[in-house]
Amino acid sequence: MRKFTGIDLLDSLERIMKKNTLSYQGDFSYDRKELEEVAAKADALPFRERTYLWMSRRCGTWCLKERRVYLMETAAYNIWTYYGDGRIERILAYAVEVTGLEDGKVIGNLYPLDYREHVEYVRKVSVPVEKVRVVYEKGEYYQETDERIRKEAHKIFGKFLYSEYVPSDSAALETVLWQEEQKRRDMRCGKIGNHIRNIRKNVA
Repeated sequence: MRKFTGIDLLDSLERIMKKNTLSYQGDFSYDRKELEEVAAKADALPFRERTYLWMSRRCGTWCLKERRVYLMETAAYNIWTYYGDGRIERILAYAVEVTGLEDGKVIGNLYPLDYREHVEYVRKVSVPVEKVRVVYEKGEYYQETDERIRKEAHKIFGKFLYSEYVPSDSAALETVLWQEEQKRRDMRCGKIGNHIRNIRKNVA
């Protein structure tokens, strides 16, 4: 597979979605909002908070933070792995790196994945969660995994930036994510237009 770097992510993902997703195409509006918000504050976010796994299904799409997918039994983990159990529907899956905004466009890198092969890998290497870290402009705090994450401004720490699950073994998770980054770096570059044209349009 080839990677596609420095591309208009939303345009590319939407074109892929329209070829493969027959119903619930409106799901993509949530993906768009998520990626636009991250791109707008890309300079303030760690690289890992700007990396996603995205899938187009026959009925809808999902856009999930990669780091959370590798944390066992989180919502992201459960969603990503759910469709890998013997289903015959075609799922187009990608790793997505958001680098920022250029002329109002969300720019980044796109890496095709073999979905079912990737699901098996996620199940093999995912790491349990211990707690949740909530990060603001001027500070942070930790909370239990079953508590609701409050995204309102904090009276001491200021504006909410992001939250992240804290793994029971941080080193193990970092190793998994680093290895995935290296795999993507080693991929040869291709042209996104050619890739999209070669996708066979899904039919009812």
